[in-house]
Amino acid sequence: MVIGEINRPDDEQLRSLEQVDPNELGHHKHFGHSSPEIEFMRTARDAELVGSALTVRIPPVDGTMVHKAIELAQPTDVIVIEMGGHETNAPWGEITTHAAVANGVRGVVIDGAVTDTAAINEVGFPVFARARTNRTVQRLTESLGGDINVPVQVGGAVVRPGDIAIGNEDGVVFVSREQIDQTIERYARHDGTESELIERLYDGESLAEISGANDRIAELNRER
Repeated sequence: MVIGEINRPDDEQLRSLEQVDPNELGHHKHFGHSSPEIEFMRTARDAELVGSALTVRIPPVDGTMVHKAIELAQPTDVIVIEMGGHETNAPWGEITTHAAVANGVRGVVIDGAVTDTAAINEVGFPVFARARTNRTVQRLTESLGGDINVPVQVGGAVVRPGDIAIGNEDGVVFVSREQIDQTIERYARHDGTESELIERLYDGESLAEISGANDRIAELNRER
């Protein structure tokens, strides 16, 4: 199944989402985090990534649908590939990177492997994947199928087309379309907030007191 048209966030939403720290989301968001096995592959100087998900599901050895997804991609997209955690055959390498960059794609997240990482690093394209390999998917005379722009599962996270991928050095988190505005309102960075906290710590205040941990521990002790 190939679905060509999807709903994407507007440019203003994307600019605001660039101010959201995915690590801050980790304090409160229970779903949408990919597993730690999906890592930044050091294929760009900067791991920071924000874009709308163009989803792809492929059989482990057939990259046909990846090529089609790149053709359908629009600027600000992040291509998100489900292949069941298969790490032997890479669906992404140097040529797919150049094709994606030519279309304005911001990055790729693969529940599988990547190849040609040295060449991709020269381009400076963010890749998040489980592993590196020198074995690619095969050029088959007949495609084994696959799907584009359907819900997929990547590193344990369910991702729908048009959801938001936010990545940094520590991994990737996905935000559903319905949660975009709420996420912007609650988690957009406020300059000075953390620096003020750090200053208070060096002034001698206790983190356990500031965070409320002491109050919660006292309450636990009262309940015993």
